[in-house]
Amino acid sequence: MKIIIAASNMVHINNFHREYIEKFRQEGHEVLVLSSGEGADINIPFKKRAFSLKNAFLSLKIRKIIKHLKPDVIFVHTTLCAFWVRLALKGMKNRPRVVNTVHGYLFGNGYGRLHNKIYLLSEKILKKQTDNIVVMNADDEKIAKENSLCIGAVYKIDGMGIDFLKKEIPKAAPTFPPKKLIYVGELNKRKNQIMLVRALEFLPECHLTLVGDGGERAKIEKYIKKKNLTERVHITGFTRDVGRYIKEADLYVSASLAEGLPFNILEAQRAGLTVIASRVKGQTDLVASEYLYEPNDIEAFAQLVKNAKQTSVDVSKYEMQNAFPKNIEIYRQCAKISEPAHRNMKEVI
Repeated sequence: MKIIIAASNMVHINNFHREYIEKFRQEGHEVLVLSSGEGADINIPFKKRAFSLKNAFLSLKIRKIIKHLKPDVIFVHTTLCAFWVRLALKGMKNRPRVVNTVHGYLFGNGYGRLHNKIYLLSEKILKKQTDNIVVMNADDEKIAKENSLCIGAVYKIDGMGIDFLKKEIPKAAPTFPPKKLIYVGELNKRKNQIMLVRALEFLPECHLTLVGDGGERAKIEKYIKKKNLTERVHITGFTRDVGRYIKEADLYVSASLAEGLPFNILEAQRAGLTVIASRVKGQTDLVASEYLYEPNDIEAFAQLVKNAKQTSVDVSKYEMQNAFPKNIEIYRQCAKISEPAHRNMKEVI
């Protein structure tokens, strides 16, 4: 069988899909990666802005490539790539099967009404180009089913699988009441780290470490300086040594406005940290209700931090060794994978 695995960038592919690519290849299937960046078999330089005119032209290019290669199935990942690849299939006769893995719909609670309408409409428009949907949290499962966003069945999985040993996250030794707070993730509006910084006004004994970098860094740093918090907030910038900071923390905190299945929370829980998080999709699947607060409710968040105690969460079902075999079987079923193909797509490109 001829398979294309598509995502908006190779960082995503390398973080979440290498094991799946290798498994399909070991079974004798031809697999090509359509993505942006070094290592992609089909390099499509997607623009990050979802509805960029450049992406529309790239969609026409994708359509030509798909017509030429004639794959049997396309697994699409990431909202941006999934939209433009499926749009490229509009009106195509004998199109390949399409399985859309949703790593978190970019609509729902935490987003504005107009934003939600636009993104939900884009999914409805592409229903006929979506054979199956795979989701990672209960809220996205409900959205997909209630809005009939695909032709066939909707499946819920426990993430793509995390190799905790490879990530080398050591065990933390938290103390309570907690003083050292931590959050790991790109500094952006959706992750909403600025709220965590603002909350320090109600937590005079606490220090916050933000592990990551991103477009909101300058805004956050400006606020830190304005409020004289330079001694109480540390922004690490990009680092692969996340374990170094997890190990020193007392409490993991999140102010995110929406998630798919946040691996950063799973990593923190496995390290032994209690997690306090906003009550949004993705996080409600992982965090006990008594440690959830309404998005942007700073005072409620601060009270939870002050009253936090040690918790223990079993995250074993999300480990690669447990999630992967179940997921690969679901993908086989969605794609109707049987005998490997004999034609080499690389020779066609």
